[in-house]
Amino acid sequence: MRFVALLAALGIGSAQIRVDVGLVTVTCEVTDRNGAPAKNLRVEDFELRDNGHDQKIESLWQEQDLPLTIGLLVDVSGSQSAFVDKHRRAVTQFLSQILGPGDRAFLVTIGPEAKLIADLSGSIEELRRAADLIDPSQLHGSVFGESCLQTIPVRGCGGTALWNGVYASARQKMRWVQGRKALIVVSDGFDTGSPHTLSDAIEAVQESAGVVYGIKYVDPSVSPASAGISRRKSAERGLERLTDETGGYTFPDPGDKLAEVFARIEQDLRNQYVLGFTPPVEARDGRFHKLEVKMRPRGLTARARIGYYAQSR
Repeated sequence: MRFVALLAALGIGSAQIRVDVGLVTVTCEVTDRNGAPAKNLRVEDFELRDNGHDQKIESLWQEQDLPLTIGLLVDVSGSQSAFVDKHRRAVTQFLSQILGPGDRAFLVTIGPEAKLIADLSGSIEELRRAADLIDPSQLHGSVFGESCLQTIPVRGCGGTALWNGVYASARQKMRWVQGRKALIVVSDGFDTGSPHTLSDAIEAVQESAGVVYGIKYVDPSVSPASAGISRRKSAERGLERLTDETGGYTFPDPGDKLAEVFARIEQDLRNQYVLGFTPPVEARDGRFHKLEVKMRPRGLTARARIGYYAQSR
C-alpha cells in the first residue's frame, strides 16, 4: 500500500488504485551553506519529527520531472498604486523566465475583491495578455472566492482582500493539482478587508501541500500608520509569516534584482525533495501537528511547512 500511496501522490494511475489515506507527504528544499541546492540526498540524511516525536521516513523522492503549477497574486490596492506598472512587468518577466513546457499558471489581482483574470493555462501568450489587464480599477476578471460584499456587508470590504485571495487560490486551485506548486504573492502584505484571516490562508496552503513566496513592495507614505502599534507590527510581518509557515520565503524590495529572485524561486521549486511517512493510528486526531525537518549532514539546511492537519480516525 505504501507504493500505491506514492503513486497516488505523484498522480500516477490515481483513478484506478486505492490510496493509503494515512500517508503524509512533506515537501522541502535543502540547500548548502552557499544557498545552492543539495543533490543526491538519501532517507538517512533527514530527520523528521511530528509533534516532537521521531517519525520513520518511508519514502523519499524528487519531483524533478513533474510540471510546475504557479498562482500569481498581484496586489493592486491603494497601498500598491505606485508599483502597479512594476508588478505588471514582474509578472511578464516571471512568465518568460520560469514557465516551461508542461508548466501552468493562473493570475489573480487583489483589491477590495480578489479577482481571477486568467485561469490555469500553459499558454505564456495567453497569460501575458492577462498580465496586461493588471490594473487598480480591477475592471477585468471574475470575483474569486467569497465576495466581501456578501460576507461582511456591515463592516464593508476595505481595500485589500489579500488573505481571501490566498485562501481561494489554495482551496480552489492548488488543492486539486499534483506535483510542484507554489503561490507567488506580490504585495506589501497588508490586508484590510478579507472574509478570511491570515491563519485561514496559512491553513489552506498547508492543506494544499503548496508553498508561498512573497515579493514585497512597501510604500512608506501609505502604510497603515493609523493602526495601533501592535496591530501594525503584526500586519507588517503577515507576508513573512505566510511564507515562513508554508516553507517559502519573502524577498523584500527586490529593486532591479527580479531576475535573481525568480531564479532563486525556480531553483527551489525544481529541486524539491518529498518525504513520506505514516503517523500511528492514535495520532490521526484531526488536529494540527507541528513538523520539524532537520538535516544530519553538516552545512545543509531544510525548509519545509511547519505543520499539517492530521486526518481523523
